[in-house]
Amino acid sequence: MRDDDVTKPSHLPTIVDVAAEAGVSRATASRALGRYGRTSASTIARVEQAADALGYRPNELARAMRVGVTKTIGLVIIADFTNAFFDRATKAIVDEAKLHGYQVLITNTDEETAIERQAIETLLEKQVDGLIVVPSLSAGYEHLKPAQLGGRPIVLIDRRLDDPPLTSITTDDFAGTREAVRHAISLGHKRLGFLISASSVEGVTDQRPTHLISTVLDRTEGFLQGASDAGIRRNSQHWIFCEDKPKSSEAAVASLLDRPNPPTIIFTSNNDMALAVLKIAGNRRLTIGRDISLVTVDDSQWAAAIVPGITVVARPVEEIGQLAVTKLLAEIAEPGQPIEVVVLPTELITRDSVANLYLQDYRVS
Repeated sequence: MRDDDVTKPSHLPTIVDVAAEAGVSRATASRALGRYGRTSASTIARVEQAADALGYRPNELARAMRVGVTKTIGLVIIADFTNAFFDRATKAIVDEAKLHGYQVLITNTDEETAIERQAIETLLEKQVDGLIVVPSLSAGYEHLKPAQLGGRPIVLIDRRLDDPPLTSITTDDFAGTREAVRHAISLGHKRLGFLISASSVEGVTDQRPTHLISTVLDRTEGFLQGASDAGIRRNSQHWIFCEDKPKSSEAAVASLLDRPNPPTIIFTSNNDMALAVLKIAGNRRLTIGRDISLVTVDDSQWAAAIVPGITVVARPVEEIGQLAVTKLLAEIAEPGQPIEVVVLPTELITRDSVANLYLQDYRVS
């Protein structure tokens, strides 16, 4: 059969067109292209040649729905892909899924439960085999319970939930932030500023919100414990919680620096807060690592590349993504796996953004 012998249909070719071109029944053409059932090698070759000549492409989704497996994973994540954590986590999940023959459908939530619920419904309608979810802040997680997911397995990353109990991959942010505070205190810092991103807050407040996502809660408690361990008085601790928007975070940094006896160091709960510190410090001609020190959570290329480099509580982001895919695929392959709460260690990477006050000629108390 030559291409010039083929009369191509005016519409997109279907399996019926392939069968007619190959001179076989529709059922035989389906078996030949799907490589199932009893079909001779010569028939398979003839059908495949006809499909190629017509430019036929099988409907993989329809085929997958018939057999009950689509080889797709739904990833529900917050909207800010410029965030160092979510950018790297998404890539790690996509890369690991690809190694196992899976594609990833990605959607975001803007930290809104209603949007999260709709995103999950959409992914379930697309027949994904399982879900990896970063749960949003607001309470009410009925939509994540097994009965609402139609039996689809789910793995949480970055944040954990107590109800419903679900497999999660998180990091020991409590230990990491506690160690960061201890490190700063060992270098002479006694006036500590803490800038915490909290989606439940509008604007800026000194008052700790009632509800914090598990990640931010762990970081806050770690900062507190590190200060407590060293006997730092509460009046030497400057706490600000703000929404994760540049206008709010920059105002929060300015308010910290404008206080009587301002902090000598600011600990931020994420990279966006750290960028606000860098911007306000730059506007005021303050040098990081000399006039004001800085520590943040999550490493990034820019944190290592700028001068001075930024001291960070680094999390194993790629490992989180890889483990999430591994756990999810295990549940897809063999439903009924035990629920696991995996907590990976963090690492304090020290750079020059934290001044050694013992070597500087000014008062630190």
